[in-house]
Amino acid sequence: MNIKPSGLIAIILVLGLLAGGVFMAAQNSGPKLYVYTWDTYADNDLFKKFQKETGIKVITEIYSSNDALLAKLKSGARYDIVVPSGNYIPLLLEENLLQSLPADISTLGEKLADTIKEPVYDPGYKYAMPLFYGTTGIAVNTKMVSENITSWSQFFDRPNGETPSLGVLDDTSTVMALASIALGRKNCDGSDDTLKALQDLLVGQKPQVKVYGSTGYFERMAAGEVGMQMAWSGDVYTARQENPDLKYIYPVEGVELWMDSLAIPANAQNTEAAAKFIAFVMDPKNQAAYAEFSGQIPTHKDTVTYLSDDIRSAPEFNIPETAHTYVSFACPAEVVQAYGRIWESLLR
Repeated sequence: MNIKPSGLIAIILVLGLLAGGVFMAAQNSGPKLYVYTWDTYADNDLFKKFQKETGIKVITEIYSSNDALLAKLKSGARYDIVVPSGNYIPLLLEENLLQSLPADISTLGEKLADTIKEPVYDPGYKYAMPLFYGTTGIAVNTKMVSENITSWSQFFDRPNGETPSLGVLDDTSTVMALASIALGRKNCDGSDDTLKALQDLLVGQKPQVKVYGSTGYFERMAAGEVGMQMAWSGDVYTARQENPDLKYIYPVEGVELWMDSLAIPANAQNTEAAAKFIAFVMDPKNQAAYAEFSGQIPTHKDTVTYLSDDIRSAPEFNIPETAHTYVSFACPAEVVQAYGRIWESLLR
């Protein structure tokens, strides 16, 4: 067969493309683990280490609130690992959205720090393995705010006519829990009187709120775009590395104590890889590296040996003995619905 030079070149190009396609397919083959998590927990270096050790590639998708996680799982989205906060685990279980952890993974709970062992929402670690914990308080930009901030009342009840400078998270349960603390009411109190007091407090605060939202709030703190921000402790630590004017405040009324856990959705496709991932992350060295990346307090009692002096001494990592802490927990469905109505009316 007589092939012209131009035809020969075309054949070579086609063969090259086919070979390249085979190579790319080989590169993209292999087991994958789909992780749905918070933006500050997407530690690519740690995930690459996991891939190197196991051959399993981690594919990450980000969410900014527990409400978003709940909605995504209820819609049928499939992930192998999710990282819900403790107060949402009962809600996920009610919807049959989580499966039991393997027995050898549940036993890892024996190595957790005494302060956070046996969480009330899952005392036997049957469905969730605590990964990080922390508090929700107030981040103050001391360059923008000259006032000595010590209480939630100074955050929720600002002077009329003040330039909007507050940042408020858009996690409904968190906002309602902290507003309840500010009012001296019990969280999940669904009485008409308390619900009205919560609505009045939040509506009264609205003119001074610059932005409601969790997405991008870390960047807003670091950039000095808000004077005060309702914030999760670890995020303040991380933002403070970029903006030393930030100060984390434990209000006198108290702070919310939260815990984020690793869990496997009921419809996970790769449960074996999910179990390997949890065991890998809960290794003290790996969890310490993860804590350094995320700025969160690790749960394994042996991680302290591997943490840097900076993070061990950070105020965001050391809850004062005098601080009042209120463990976050799930409210009854009717209260959740009432909170949702208040929140929706607030954002109209």
